[in-house]
Amino acid sequence: MFERAREYPRAVTGNGANDPEGSQRAAIEWIAAQQKAVGGQVLLFVPQKSTLNHSGDLIAQLAKVPGVAVGTWRGYVSGWSGGPVLAAWPSREKLAEIADDRRTRALCVIPWVDEDTTPWEQASQPELLAGALAKTSAPSLDPVVIVGLTHLTRMVNHANNLAGALDHRDAVAVLRVLHRGRYALPADEVYAWALANGWPARGAERLREMAEKIDAGRTVQMKGPSPLRPEVLSMWKAEANQ
Repeated sequence: MFERAREYPRAVTGNGANDPEGSQRAAIEWIAAQQKAVGGQVLLFVPQKSTLNHSGDLIAQLAKVPGVAVGTWRGYVSGWSGGPVLAAWPSREKLAEIADDRRTRALCVIPWVDEDTTPWEQASQPELLAGALAKTSAPSLDPVVIVGLTHLTRMVNHANNLAGALDHRDAVAVLRVLHRGRYALPADEVYAWALANGWPARGAERLREMAEKIDAGRTVQMKGPSPLRPEVLSMWKAEANQ
């Protein structure tokens, strides 16, 4: 059954590459305040342990605080029962995964590559810290594309994350119809829309990959005939105009 996105406090700092100390200080202060509000154990989520070798960094100091759990991108975050998360310099995929984790009670992000965090920011509209700038509140997709994606959202079993044969077929079919109708399918905006509309991280990422390939005119295989009616695009256009 389809499940809407979970709600909890979210924040983002300014780019950590431009202002390391300011972004880290703001994130740590925010996380400390959230721990008092939501309880649980603070998790520091970083690319790898070697990231913490710079002893002068505030993040490295936080990792040494008793009671703070440290998780990396290498597999499942174990030994942590839940609480606020400080995700430092995450990739798009890892940010979505930790944002989806049922143990996450609050999330603060320190960006490094803005393109990796922009879709999440568009979807979640986090509190802005330390010079962070507001991103566009919603992806600027064509209304017909939004109608098509909305129908796809109702068609697939989100527990399968588009890995199932029928769900994969349905996603390819919807995206092909839109592409053949000459509607743009910007991958990052499709991905941000999916996150904002309750798609789990892995499913949204697979949808993004499909959209990127199809929008570029590349072939994405679809097993079996399309489940969509021949006139479906006209129906979506009519729905978008209402």
